[in-house]
Amino acid sequence: MRFGAVRLSARRERFAHVDTTTAPALDITLPAVPGAASHARQAVHELATGRVGDGEAVALAVSEAVTNVVIHAYRDRDPDSEPGEVHVTVTIDGEEMLVSVADDGPGMRPRSDSPGAGLGLPLIAKLADRFEVQEQRSGTRLLLGFRLRRPGDRAS
Repeated sequence: MRFGAVRLSARRERFAHVDTTTAPALDITLPAVPGAASHARQAVHELATGRVGDGEAVALAVSEAVTNVVIHAYRDRDPDSEPGEVHVTVTIDGEEMLVSVADDGPGMRPRSDSPGAGLGLPLIAKLADRFEVQEQRSGTRLLLGFRLRRPGDRAS
């Protein structure tokens, strides 16, 4: 998939199958408001620390993903209405921590008035071992995969 001039999943294996039968280690739904990124970052960081090589990278990637939802997913919503939601789910699957960040917005669309610098998705792609953007029937889901530490691995 291409986003702007950055190829997001060129060197990464696609998420051909995500096991939805594995009980999530974390499953939170937050209002898509500015504080959501901080809350999600903290929750995921606590879970990632000691399990993956770089828990800070996981936390930063999730923070960027949630911030994208807050800024972009519900931009057409009436400001006086309830905010939309961001769904963050983490599962431990085999040798990988899988993080899903999803919204129920209208999906990704070009935005000439974007308040962001356009660096969020490329940064997420660099931090994650695997990364994929999935358009859903309602909204968008980002899937991020991070290799788990093996016994004897040093934390970075």
